[in-house]
Amino acid sequence: MRAINQSTIETLAELEQEMVAARRRAAAEALREALTALARPTRGWLTTGQAAERLGVTIPTIKNWIRRGTLKGAPVGSRWVVSEESVERILGIRKALGDLEEEGYPTSEEIARLTGEARRGIPTGTKTLGGR
Repeated sequence: MRAINQSTIETLAELEQEMVAARRRAAAEALREALTALARPTRGWLTTGQAAERLGVTIPTIKNWIRRGTLKGAPVGSRWVVSEESVERILGIRKALGDLEEEGYPTSEEIARLTGEARRGIPTGTKTLGGR
C-alpha cells in the first residue's frame, strides 16, 4: 500500500480546521474521519506514541523533533502523526553511529581532510586517509 504524502495530510488537516471555523460540522467530521483512516501505520504514518516507542524516547521529544524538522509530522484532528519513513531514517542514522563507534571514529585529521575534500568537490574516498 502506498504511503500518503505529508503535504496531503497537512492540506486535509487545514481544510478540516477551515470547516470547523465555518461551523460546517458534518464536513469537518468527514475530513477528520478521512484523515484518521489515511494516517494509519499501514499507510506510512505512526502515532507519536508509536514513534516514541520505536525510537526509545518520550512523546514530548517526538513533538519537539517534529517542530524542529528532525521528524516529519502532521496534525490529524487533535493528535499528531509521524512519518514512518522519517522514523526509519533516524533509526538508520543511529545504527550508522553505532557502527562507527564499534569501528572507531575517524581522527580529527581524517575528518578535516574529508571535509576539505568535500568542500573542494573531490569525491571522498579517492585518497587514503592519513597517508595510509
